[in-house]
Amino acid sequence: MASPFPQQFTSTVSHWQATNRGPSALWDHGRDAPLPSNVDFLIVGGGITGASLAYQLTRPGGAGVGKHIAVVEAKDLASGATGRNGGHIGPCSWLSFPSLTASLQDGGAGIDAEAALDVIFNEADTLALAAEIVRSENLDVDFWKGHKMEVFTTETGAAKNVAAREAFEKARRASKYANRELEWTLVTDPVEAQRISRTEGALAVNIGTAGSNHPHRLATALMKLAMEARSSKTELYSHTPVLKLSETQGGWAVETTRGSIRAENVVLCTNAWTRHLFPEDMERKTGIAAHVTPFRGHAALVVPPASYSGEDSIQNTFAVENGPYLMATPHSGLVFGVYNSTALAVGLAGWDEIFGVEDDSVVLDSFKDWLVDYCPKGFVEWGDELPGEGVNQMWTGIMAASADQIPLIGAVPGKAGLWAAVAFHGHGMARILTVTQSLAANIKTGEWDSRLPRVFEITEQRLERGRSAAAIPRFQQS
Repeated sequence: MASPFPQQFTSTVSHWQATNRGPSALWDHGRDAPLPSNVDFLIVGGGITGASLAYQLTRPGGAGVGKHIAVVEAKDLASGATGRNGGHIGPCSWLSFPSLTASLQDGGAGIDAEAALDVIFNEADTLALAAEIVRSENLDVDFWKGHKMEVFTTETGAAKNVAAREAFEKARRASKYANRELEWTLVTDPVEAQRISRTEGALAVNIGTAGSNHPHRLATALMKLAMEARSSKTELYSHTPVLKLSETQGGWAVETTRGSIRAENVVLCTNAWTRHLFPEDMERKTGIAAHVTPFRGHAALVVPPASYSGEDSIQNTFAVENGPYLMATPHSGLVFGVYNSTALAVGLAGWDEIFGVEDDSVVLDSFKDWLVDYCPKGFVEWGDELPGEGVNQMWTGIMAASADQIPLIGAVPGKAGLWAAVAFHGHGMARILTVTQSLAANIKTGEWDSRLPRVFEITEQRLERGRSAAAIPRFQQS
């Protein structure tokens, strides 16, 4: 398969991209600047993974102190999944536990209960770290911490949720997490569930700690902090897609559309585009290229009517069974995402329009039509929409499915000086900040950082095991 860059189509524009256009943004940054011939660290990808890794490397005592760091981005900063997501930093509930412990052949992660607990509690740790970084760096990124509601609208879904909670709690009580509660509660009374969620037909609700943010501004802020660090030299080069990686004596030669850069260490923060950097593995359907598959998601900005504004505005983030997920921005309205499981269940798209797709220039009419109808029908007393209310903007973004549901983090086996943090399986914002914190430590010490689930580590055995995974993995809805 040929390289997807330079891109041959015009991507849709997200709400996040559209609302970070001022002089403090990093649009086109370094686009025409000459590339360095040699650097100590080359980060490929300028989304939240690349930006937060650059930030971590340049903190006092970090591996990047006194070093030259370059970040190359194929388009603009946060132009991929980061700048196109739903705005959530949403730790998963117990609902993810059965999927994490299900076998690979059944579309699960195929990990044991203890490892599944590590994954779930890591997401809670990520939210805590996000809050700490925003506070300590005084970042203006619309960060909010409150509660998320997971709403169940079928008897089957509600029953599966209860079973998931029981399995999770049984495992937790027998584990090292016996004294650590997951910050979630369950409401099983349908009347109360509908009242608190304002969702038509709600039967049960999980309520847990969650957050949201302006992801484009967060990525921008972290990249700027890295670039401003006086102890390092960090540069961002936008519109500099990587075409080829070649191992050399003492490092790597990285060929871009604008020239070649030599680096002692290369870190791939390329998520959905990672497979193109391993063309031989793509051809053989092995290794990282076989483990990571792009998939397309749809999102939208919805301006609510007066019935859902002001004191009556939505105060939580949401995930609705057979429906969307959503969060409230401070000023602009609601950002909705449509679960691919929902899209398939209600016939909005086929798998060939979702799985393996790299084109974010397209918004399928079926998604827009469904979302236009959903709000008046799905929310209690939504009411009529005035001109300018309702669905205002839609976009698509490309995420990266992992064959075993969990990201690929760390040193790439058999390739000294090559690292990766990819395949976040549609749950990147709930994982990435702790991932890059630990990866930066790993790069410095050469040892795995025990704060991060060990099952995230890239190993030959894991990649080989992933080849037995279901052709289409499950997608977490939490």
